[in-house]
Amino acid sequence: MLPLLLLGQLTMANAADMMLVSVDFDSAIICPISSSQSSSLNRSGGSPFPSDRSIVPPSFNEPECRTQSATRVDPQDSALWVKFALPIPEKLLNNEQPMSVYVSGKTSSRVYFNGAYLGQNGTPSFNPNEEFPGKIDAMFYVPPSLLKSSDNHIILQLSSHHGFIKLTSPINFIGFGSYAGATSLLQQNIGLSFVPLGALVLGALYFFVASFSSHNRRTNRLFLAMCLLAGSQLFAEISRALFAYSYPFHDLRLILITTFSQTFGILLLYFITLKLNLEKATLWTLIGASISVVCVFLVPGFDPKTAVGILIPSCFCTGLIAFSLYKQPSKEKLISLLTFVVFIVIVILTLSRFHDILFYYIITLVLAILFVQQALKLNSEQKQRQLEQQQLIKLQLILEQNQQQQQPKKLSINSAGKVELIASDAIIYCKAAGDYAELFLKDNKQILFSGTLKELESQLPGTFLRVHRSFLVNMEHIVSLNNKSQGSAKVVSGGGFLILTGDHEVPVSRRIIPQVRNAIT
Repeated sequence: MLPLLLLGQLTMANAADMMLVSVDFDSAIICPISSSQSSSLNRSGGSPFPSDRSIVPPSFNEPECRTQSATRVDPQDSALWVKFALPIPEKLLNNEQPMSVYVSGKTSSRVYFNGAYLGQNGTPSFNPNEEFPGKIDAMFYVPPSLLKSSDNHIILQLSSHHGFIKLTSPINFIGFGSYAGATSLLQQNIGLSFVPLGALVLGALYFFVASFSSHNRRTNRLFLAMCLLAGSQLFAEISRALFAYSYPFHDLRLILITTFSQTFGILLLYFITLKLNLEKATLWTLIGASISVVCVFLVPGFDPKTAVGILIPSCFCTGLIAFSLYKQPSKEKLISLLTFVVFIVIVILTLSRFHDILFYYIITLVLAILFVQQALKLNSEQKQRQLEQQQLIKLQLILEQNQQQQQPKKLSINSAGKVELIASDAIIYCKAAGDYAELFLKDNKQILFSGTLKELESQLPGTFLRVHRSFLVNMEHIVSLNNKSQGSAKVVSGGGFLILTGDHEVPVSRRIIPQVRNAIT
């Protein structure tokens, strides 16, 4: 995560030094290029693939030219000339830094500044076979000698034939400003993006490890998938600021972002249905997913599609949580409901800029809240299982005590060349003695068992408790538990001593003192 944060700080520092001004988007002069005009342009250069100064812009007085808003600039599946007025503030004119023209959008472009050719991004052409795709974001250096105090203008030849989806707004930005990397325009807030990205990556690593656990494997895998989807969507968002890719890849990037968003929403809905223990969790998920897919397909524009892809499942989640809260109120459900309501309101209020970094902070926060709730629930379930296990152990102990009282287990002992049968209830405690074990009986007798204490423990009933690595105690003969020995005033820190029938005393290991206390209780 640290390299991501450092990279974010560097890109923020670079973007902070930039000064940019947009062209006058309200008075663009657009001249479409026809097939005859394209042939004329090619002949003027003497080459079927003109690439530089051989192309001469039109006068923009032709009958087919129109003065329109720049929102009408759409070179997709066509080619056109566009002329923009460029009001440059005095601050930029007097700036000593190198300056450049920025063209950002799904297009190949050829650029002229105040009538002088600056360069091209790809090879724009009326003929799709003659166009070479340009970068999605490009910049062109402007010599200082071309700058004028007024009446500056930019002329672009644009074409876009190689995408496989048609965008409602293929041109994102055309302007003038400080010379920097082609992606610097998009890096102004990128540093903030690496914080939620790092959190999502760490979350994915945690749930990847947790998914191998036998407990709540499905929930952990759902969280893993959601962290990966949200992180992939965020990375796809900021990839434009990190890599200067060709404009056809932009279509794939938009499809991936929308797909990540919708899949995340569907998994989120599925998680909520499981969390609420709904009988038809899969059915509710399929209904929400189907409506979400239809809405995404019908909504125009990829920003709205991406928003709707997560908004519809979130609305389903909110409705299901509200209904469950009405039937069975709980604090956890109320917090979940408020979380989703706030999330939906933020999505609706930011529809016009849904890909803002704020959205990913909210997504990360939503996942964090759901994870904390799940962790608290798992902790509660674990405590309940421990309590049930303790009750089961107590029940088992009572049963074994009853069995020992009614029908004690007989232990076969080889002693002095003969075999003795010792009833388990007659044994007070056992003590390790090298490769043997000493048995202390109720009648103050001691018998040597030809085997280790571990072997002896395996043959005795569950009423015998290992209280020390060298001592095994019959719990029916426990009188009390003291923190000091009867024979001295020495206090054992963390451990203790068991007083047994017949004033026998054995030490208790510090490690198992809680288990002994529970057993005695």
